[in-house]
Amino acid sequence: MKMINHHTCFSGGAEGADSYFEFFSKKFNVSVVAYSYKTKHHKSENKRELTDDEFKEGVENVWKANEVLKRSKINQYLKFLSRNWFQVKSADEIYAVSSLKKVNERLQVKGGTAWAVQMAINTNKKVFVYNQDLAQWFYWDFNRQNFIELKHQPKITSQHFAGIGTRNINIFGINAIEELFKNTFE
Repeated sequence: MKMINHHTCFSGGAEGADSYFEFFSKKFNVSVVAYSYKTKHHKSENKRELTDDEFKEGVENVWKANEVLKRSKINQYLKFLSRNWFQVKSADEIYAVSSLKKVNERLQVKGGTAWAVQMAINTNKKVFVYNQDLAQWFYWDFNRQNFIELKHQPKITSQHFAGIGTRNINIFGINAIEELFKNTFE
């Protein structure tokens, strides 16, 4: 008999890391909410579509994140980026699989995952990023205002967490998600 698990993984239902967070959530009996905004391409069985008002709230937080990220040409991605806000807003901890790059002596997440990570930092949430290029976990240190390498595997400590990341996940990223779930739920 399976134990009831009271954890919920908030994600975006995209290909790559999001779908692996959903896969391992199902395997470990964790509920999933996969946020989306008006698209027929969202395939998750756990889809939760944003209302127009929620979309607007998400867009506001995208612009706040962009004050740090300073990226251009984001209007075409607002449907995807606004849903990131609800992944972050709903979670106490964020676990991301992506790559890190150095920007002005500070590590920053590459690609679209950076938006959710920056929104989490903006709201003082715990943030863990698995850098799949280095096969290493990092955490956001609020005192140092930078990502710091973790010396051990992280463990999900909140019932409400976000599982997000790159569409271009590699085998190291997939293994990291599986190990995160094993380390937490076995």
